Amino acid sequence: MKALVKNLINLLRPVNDVDQTLHERQIENSKLRAEKKTDFKRWQNNEQLFSDWDERTIILGSYILPNANIIEFGAGNMILKNHIQNYKSYIPTDIVPRFEETIVCDLNQEIISEVKKCDTAVFSGVLEYVYDINRVFDELGPTIKQVVLSYCCSDIVKLSRDKNGWLSDYTKQELEEIFSKHSFKIENYSEWRQQSIFNLIRL
Repeated sequence: MKALVKNLINLLRPVNDVDQTLHERQIENSKLRAEKKTDFKRWQNNEQLFSDWDERTIILGSYILPNANIIEFGAGNMILKNHIQNYKSYIPTDIVPRFEETIVCDLNQEIISEVKKCDTAVFSGVLEYVYDINRVFDELGPTIKQVVLSYCCSDIVKLSRDKNGWLSDYTKQELEEIFSKHSFKIENYSEWRQQSIFNLIRL
């Protein structure tokens, strides 16, 4: 109910207010990109977690193999945990500790050591805010056998990346080259609202 009210409020906001917010985000994002910094200010606000993103997370969860030891990066409200079954363990990480069990992890810094306890990594709408995705895959380590992720590829999604707060600009081909470099094959590919969804299995 709270999510519905929040979305209605956003719809009823004056156009000028929305334009101003987008303009401010564009300016702030340009500064962040120039300094290679993470947008902590934005993600400390729980109102930035929109309920219509849940569908994407549920789709990603449908690809997770049985008996997985899962680490989710950018777990937010932990929607994934509520929609997966037949898994062994689940570790939620986020840029801020939204819940007691959330482990703080900034993907623009070194990945937390807990990843070594897991065989499955999930990135739902989070890699757009990471400057160097290749480094992230470098740091996942050999224990990760499956990666499920979404990404707004710059050659598919033509929206302003600055206005959306996105910090990276990878094309679909560039991502695929990173996956291949790290010995992952694309087991499944689909799109959700033009966002690319990849299910990767280590060779």
